[in-house]
Amino acid sequence: MALVSWSMVTTDPVLIDLPMPIRTPRLAIRPKQIGDGAIAFSAVMETWQELNQWMRWAEHREAFTAESMESRNRHVMASFLLRESMELIGIETQTGEAVVWCGLHNIDWQALQCDTGFWVRKSAQGRGIATETANAMVRYAFGALGMQRVGLTHSLGNEPSCRIAEKLGFALEGIQRRANLLPGGKAVDRYCYARFDITGLPELEVTWEGR
Repeated sequence: MALVSWSMVTTDPVLIDLPMPIRTPRLAIRPKQIGDGAIAFSAVMETWQELNQWMRWAEHREAFTAESMESRNRHVMASFLLRESMELIGIETQTGEAVVWCGLHNIDWQALQCDTGFWVRKSAQGRGIATETANAMVRYAFGALGMQRVGLTHSLGNEPSCRIAEKLGFALEGIQRRANLLPGGKAVDRYCYARFDITGLPELEVTWEGR
């Protein structure tokens, strides 16, 4: 059941229902659980070369351990319960393997707007998982949460993310000069996109509890 406005249900975001999991033809996208830190650690190590190129948090490989990732995982779980952010994990239904990390962040429950993001582990890249995931997150944000705006950003030179934004019909709103800090301390331009509904999104069967 779609929520047209969260204020119609509660004035406290903690009480907002977030129907999960989100299902696509290939994925079950769910909140993170205790024990997911080890899964994330394995995927980060596998995908380090790509992450270290674009993700600010992927700065020092030696700082990542299964224990540190599980600690972060549990903080993320708390943020989800507080409805401050939604960091999710996508499981490929055919294999049972965790293949994509995604979510909604910078959530403003009063303005009904948020941003989305994602990364795919190296062994699952090249199969359209990122596009399928982003499509699903956009549909969920508008359909389940009643959002009015969903943003997406990428750094200058990140052509795969640029292609996904364009493929999914995000409108380029502007370029913030030297706004993204990459590993190694280099500042590059941030490309900012947004969608305001699901009109024109590529067809994709996406379901969640109650739908």
